[in-house]
Amino acid sequence: MKRIFFSLSLLFWFNLINSQILLSISDNINNEKSDVTLSEFENLFYKTNDTIITEDYLNEYLNLFINFKLKVQEARSIGLDTQKSFINELDGYKKQLAKPYLKDKDFENSLLKEAYERLNYDVRASHILVNITTDDQDSYDKALKIRNSIINDELTFEEAAIKYSNDLSAKQNSGDLGFFTAFMMVYDFETAAYNLSVGEISMPVKTKYGYHLIKLNEKRKAVGEVKVAHIMFKLSEGSDSSLFLAAKSKAFKTYDLLKNGDDFAETAEKFSEDRSSAVKGGLLPAFGVNKMVPSFEKNAFLLSNVGDISEPFLTDYGWHIIKLIEKKNIGQFDDIKDDLKRKVERDSRSKLSKEALFEKLRTKYDIIYKSLLSTRNGYHFPTVYSKIASAGFPDEVSEISDSILFYIENFKFFVSDFEQYFSDKKLDFDGIDLPVEFANFVNDCLLSYEESQLHINYPEYNSLTKEYEEGILLFNITNDKVWNKAVIDTARLEKFYMNNTDDYVYPESVDAIIFKCIDLKTAKKTRRYINKIRDGKLTVEEVLEIVNDDNPLSLQIESNNFVKGQNEFVDNTNWQEGISNDLVSNDGTCKIVLIKSVLPQNLKSLEDIRGRVISDYQKHLDSIWISELRSKYSVNVNYDLLYNLIR
Repeated sequence: MKRIFFSLSLLFWFNLINSQILLSISDNINNEKSDVTLSEFENLFYKTNDTIITEDYLNEYLNLFINFKLKVQEARSIGLDTQKSFINELDGYKKQLAKPYLKDKDFENSLLKEAYERLNYDVRASHILVNITTDDQDSYDKALKIRNSIINDELTFEEAAIKYSNDLSAKQNSGDLGFFTAFMMVYDFETAAYNLSVGEISMPVKTKYGYHLIKLNEKRKAVGEVKVAHIMFKLSEGSDSSLFLAAKSKAFKTYDLLKNGDDFAETAEKFSEDRSSAVKGGLLPAFGVNKMVPSFEKNAFLLSNVGDISEPFLTDYGWHIIKLIEKKNIGQFDDIKDDLKRKVERDSRSKLSKEALFEKLRTKYDIIYKSLLSTRNGYHFPTVYSKIASAGFPDEVSEISDSILFYIENFKFFVSDFEQYFSDKKLDFDGIDLPVEFANFVNDCLLSYEESQLHINYPEYNSLTKEYEEGILLFNITNDKVWNKAVIDTARLEKFYMNNTDDYVYPESVDAIIFKCIDLKTAKKTRRYINKIRDGKLTVEEVLEIVNDDNPLSLQIESNNFVKGQNEFVDNTNWQEGISNDLVSNDGTCKIVLIKSVLPQNLKSLEDIRGRVISDYQKHLDSIWISELRSKYSVNVNYDLLYNLIR
């Protein structure tokens, strides 16, 4: 199938966007030419710019755009677009980008809305399961016979479930599955249950488990999801009456404590015999319908308000007291739409989406079967089909491998493609349902053909894939020509540093501390301690603690290496070691500057500023490279067309 898609991509890869040429880039050496349309330029320009467009701004952007295009053109010129790593990366991106387009969106939206509508209701249903034997019809007939006996009042649904159901749990629950909602059952079962009226019994419904008879017992508004904490007093299976009464007594005594104001979490931690939740104050994970034993679920959902506490109740596990922590409803459709999408994709109903897409594609494109022999059960069989069926794969059909199976539009699909399909899917010819696999093969071909047409049918897809393609090429060639070169070539990096030492000279600076005092009184108090800081007898933190004893805002301190122009208070000192005079501001605050040392102008070593030098060297290499590209390629711009963008 990969070969098919590659061929299709080559055949249909072209751009149908606006044909007005904004600029042309010509290779002066190889006489190759590439054009950039106005539409392509506009798409990129407006994606990154929302400012007022002027001629100067437009020219500046155009210059950067040309540099970008020259680099991409050079990448193609040296064959980076033919490298396997590039092709694989681009193909992977295209596959991801294509996914939203290879769907029947209308059908998928209908599935989402259907699921949401069902989530707003909980249904309680019972079922009878009839296993599928080697004869599917016999299983169906057996299920139908059971249904008729119920309809004719020969026995109740519950009695029939106990007697006939192959679901072993029916012996205990008479087929009652409890409440459930969307996504909790396989889709066909769910659909049948939601389409029933209360008390109605379905016709036999086929799922992967067998044939089901479904009876709808109850339908209610969805209860949503709750989070509760609980306190439990355990009862083991077979506990005698004395143990039962003891557990019950502990539960009700604890309930009395809670009614009298004892904290639920503390009580759970102290008394609950479910130790895994007790350490969390009895907290349990949030749950919806059919996630807990029925009596626990029922009592949890009966609680109305956050903080409500239930009376003690009994389950198979013991006595429980529960507290409502949180209650959540289903939510609005738009709020849970993304979550619904994920659930649909993982659910059995996702197959319906694929089938809907294939049906749409069969309507969209003409499929012409070569020398059609017959149509059986919806499957088309070309004349060579019988040879394939009798010969098998791979060796025996070599003489017909070039035979055409069918056309999609004007594109041919051969026996060899069908053979490759078997190989890709790792299918064993023996025992395969060939009509089904042939139909699947046709669907795969339709999907590949549709994917090959995305560039034509969806301009935005074409634009995005081109952007990504050129982005990969730009990264790869820049990494080779500039980034790696600057890091690896240490000799040239050092030479660049030595030739540009003036750029790496640090100006004269002072190591200083600024004391910001709220008023002159604080400044006077602070000044007494500054010499002790200079002499190392007190730390800055200790002075802050002393001065700010009464008011934490009395003194603030800033310490740094300052250069001229960085701080006005430091600039107003004599830039000599020592303590400045008080510098009083208009608002009454006072600053004192302690200059600990004066640091002369100095040249930073390459090791100290390697990162900055590498960055500067990369810019240098990039500039030289652009000059070379400007010499190698001629660029012609339609400025009249360009300036039409100025509005």
